[in-house]
Amino acid sequence: MALEVRRVTATREMEKFIRFPWTIYRDDPVWAPDLIADLRYRVNKKKHPFFEYGDADFFLAFRDGQVVGRIAAIENPNHNSFHPDDKTGFWGFFECIDDQETANALFDTAAEWVRARGYNNMRGPLSCDNQDEVGMIYEGLDTQRFFLMPHNPLYYMELCEKYGMTKAKNLIAFHLDLTAPIPEKVAQLAEVVRRKLLSKGFTIRNLNKKNLRHDLRIIMDIYQTAWKDNWGFAPMSERHFNELGENMKLISVEEMVIIIEGPNEEPVGMAVALYDWMECTRWARKFPFALQQTMQIMNMVWRLFFKPKPKFTRGRLLMAGVMPEYRGLGIDSLLYVFPFEAGKKLKLTDAELSWELEDNIAIISPIEKMGGNVYKKMRIWDKSI
Repeated sequence: MALEVRRVTATREMEKFIRFPWTIYRDDPVWAPDLIADLRYRVNKKKHPFFEYGDADFFLAFRDGQVVGRIAAIENPNHNSFHPDDKTGFWGFFECIDDQETANALFDTAAEWVRARGYNNMRGPLSCDNQDEVGMIYEGLDTQRFFLMPHNPLYYMELCEKYGMTKAKNLIAFHLDLTAPIPEKVAQLAEVVRRKLLSKGFTIRNLNKKNLRHDLRIIMDIYQTAWKDNWGFAPMSERHFNELGENMKLISVEEMVIIIEGPNEEPVGMAVALYDWMECTRWARKFPFALQQTMQIMNMVWRLFFKPKPKFTRGRLLMAGVMPEYRGLGIDSLLYVFPFEAGKKLKLTDAELSWELEDNIAIISPIEKMGGNVYKKMRIWDKSI
């Protein structure tokens, strides 16, 4: 039977879209699946806040009645409003058997969809925007996956190259051993900066879940300002950001989120680190798919509310940033040292700091001084259409 690519229009087909990664990674020992409930939500065009301003369609490739690939074609108006000269549509949620014909058919489908909306470039993988899973990993494939980070077979790179895609940007992820001591020079600098800031009336504190909405406003202000000059940045809607923040009520630990405010309570800097909930989904892989969503949730509830420390063994530093007017004062050292110390107290052993642009020296340098080592590399692809 000929290869056929069909747009997902029914719930039954969306379930096939959601389940397909289990076919690709069934023999991959380090793969951890998404939280199934979260994945269902991320592709729900009636509920997810991305679809208030963006759009996407989801496609499945079939051969002989079997699913052999999937892709999403994505439009992000926020990106194109922020980058008016960059007429780019996107693709994401890509999974495919090792077959160039299948990959080409999926990419052609996404390209046609993007082109029909007036774009002349297709970029990916981004599922659905740069706050979601981004990039295609090509170094570090033998390392375990952290939440909202990519994991894929190496042959995906060849599928993209043979389709004619070119590098748009490389991303990197750092590993940090939390059982090691903080480098002495970094600890000393952080202490000097801490004392200096406190003497000038600055506040250095943790997240306050009782006043979560207020603290989310600070984090969002810093994110939207401190990241705006980064390659590929697109502002997030307030509802989207607040919804991400609401999830922090459950999965965040106050000590792992740092907020720095100025003498007049103005936002200065922040760092957000979270437990790696992929430990729950990796554990649940041993059960049949029909039971995995329940077992994922049960394991997370047990870890968060009943399990003694360590509740998790791994964490991810998701974001850390300083307002432009406060850069160069050593404040970034606090944004790495404080979550590091919090992780050690919570008995975490490993952390991932991700993702970073490969050429963002201002971020890379302090991470390396903390003892972080690049252990994963990812690529975002462009294709003129």
